[in-house]
Amino acid sequence: MPHTTLYLPFTASPRGSWNVRRNADLVGQFATRDEAMRHALSLVESIGAHVGEPVELKVEDEDGTWHLAEVPEGPGRRI
Repeated sequence: MPHTTLYLPFTASPRGSWNVRRNADLVGQFATRDEAMRHALSLVESIGAHVGEPVELKVEDEDGTWHLAEVPEGPGRRI
């Protein structure tokens, strides 16, 4: 079954933007990690509801490791 992966890479630069990516495509740039996370969670909900495919959100930590973010349960959402 097809699914979508959203990515929230870590940004070390104090002036850098926090990006949200859908697969390889940039879907948003934000001044703070909190803003980027809110946008990513909104996309998880929207894609799950409208497209009907599973969505996962991967977040990069400061040390470079990636983990699946916990997102609210719902149709099309994958934790």
